[in-house]
Amino acid sequence: MTPTGTIPMPDEMWRVGMAAVPIVIVLVGLLGLNWSGVRSGAVALAAAAAIALIAFALPAGAVAVALWRSLALSLHVLYIIWAALVLYKFADESGAIRSIGRAIGRLTSDRILQLLIIGFAFSSFLQGVAGFGVPVAVTAPLLLGLGFTPLESAAIPLIGHAWSVTMGDMASSFQALRAVTGLPPHEMGNWIAVFLGLSAVASGFAVAHMHGGTRSAGRAFGSILTMGLAMGLTHLVLSVTQHWTIASFGAGMVGLAVGIGLARLGRRGDAGEAPASSGVGEMSFQMAFLPYYVLIAVIATATFVPGLHQALERVAFAFRYPEITTGLGWKTGAGAFTIPVFGHPGALLLYASGIAAVLFKLLGRPSPNWSAVWKGVRKQGLPTTLTILTLVGVAMIMLYSGMTYLLARGLVLLVGSFFPMISPLIGLLGAVITGSNTNSNVLFGALQRDGAQMLAMNPALMAALQSSGGSLGSMIAPAKVVLATATTGLLGQEGRVMRATAPYAIAMTAALGLLGWILLSR
Repeated sequence: MTPTGTIPMPDEMWRVGMAAVPIVIVLVGLLGLNWSGVRSGAVALAAAAAIALIAFALPAGAVAVALWRSLALSLHVLYIIWAALVLYKFADESGAIRSIGRAIGRLTSDRILQLLIIGFAFSSFLQGVAGFGVPVAVTAPLLLGLGFTPLESAAIPLIGHAWSVTMGDMASSFQALRAVTGLPPHEMGNWIAVFLGLSAVASGFAVAHMHGGTRSAGRAFGSILTMGLAMGLTHLVLSVTQHWTIASFGAGMVGLAVGIGLARLGRRGDAGEAPASSGVGEMSFQMAFLPYYVLIAVIATATFVPGLHQALERVAFAFRYPEITTGLGWKTGAGAFTIPVFGHPGALLLYASGIAAVLFKLLGRPSPNWSAVWKGVRKQGLPTTLTILTLVGVAMIMLYSGMTYLLARGLVLLVGSFFPMISPLIGLLGAVITGSNTNSNVLFGALQRDGAQMLAMNPALMAALQSSGGSLGSMIAPAKVVLATATTGLLGQEGRVMRATAPYAIAMTAALGLLGWILLSR
């Protein structure tokens, strides 16, 4: 959305301060007062509406328009989130997730390779299909069970999965960035794939370094580089070909395949032989992976079968919104946002869940406890839904009133041409305070776009820096760190885990900022 109006210069500085209030409320609420995301978002939403009406002369009817648009953007992302949770919980209750983890653990006795397969590749794969801390919650106890220290078991999944967050969970974070910035998705996706592809390679080395320092990273140099490049390049190819919804999913699968291949090549004697099944519910790796094979088939069919994609997109909900002009002359253009019912990524996830359930039954697998599936989906989905609804509401009111634009202008005046260097750090900060790259993109995506436009820099590249930094921020996001500590016996020692992961998160994010500054300053 290109700004077509301006906010007058008189009294601008006090308006900059007022524009920052909703974000400050989120920061203080989450970090200082230990409020939930829902409570912080609700208070910030009320404050944003009041400030927009009083200080920015946003008409009362325009607040309703902003909230209507925020509902449309939220539903687009939430459709993916709830459907992804259904697929994941079905696989988890079926025993598939545990069986995949056990099978990987039995492949090799090489400790670095075990970490790379489970803490790097498998966690990235899980991010591709579920997100919301699932990679950490699943892989941390698996590593602990393999004999790694509690600190390693908690920190390594946080480091290993972070690079894949933006295009994970059927690219829900990327979809949110597209929605709030209105920038060309192809260009944004390409730059994100470049930045996070490089981060994938760095993450592999960080995982090994976390375990045993420079010596371990050097000893496994070939394996790390092979897996990192395979995952990063797969992520790049899928993003460049606009298959954003499966970019992290596909990269994780390729990483698993390469890691398993390396493990089999490195077997000595009986080191890689699988012991007898350890439980009634255990299944083979191929059987356990069936739901995800089905997902690949569903997405490929919906994408490549002639005419099917168009047919699935035919039924859709359209949200239309009029042009709005504030009393200060700020204009936001009219438009529409469409959500297809049957061709949406969320719908494809639901198809995969249904087909996998039927196949499991035909193959004689016990049916999962569907009551537990729905309970788990509700438990994770409801707080996420309310948080996203409130934060997207904050972002849209700030956008319609001109607050986001004014904040961006203030930052540009403060740091000037060095803005790209702090761009990914802003994304990281957003992920830390909200616990989600999706929410970080919603809060700061438009600000990054506006800052780039003021500096006559590429806004799509700047937005890519925002989301890439937000992705890496998952390493130190308190909401995810708590999951890691809760599943490894370190509850109450979140600071210890964050101190272990923070150097990697900050170093990688700062490197992206430097790279972005070089690219945007040419």
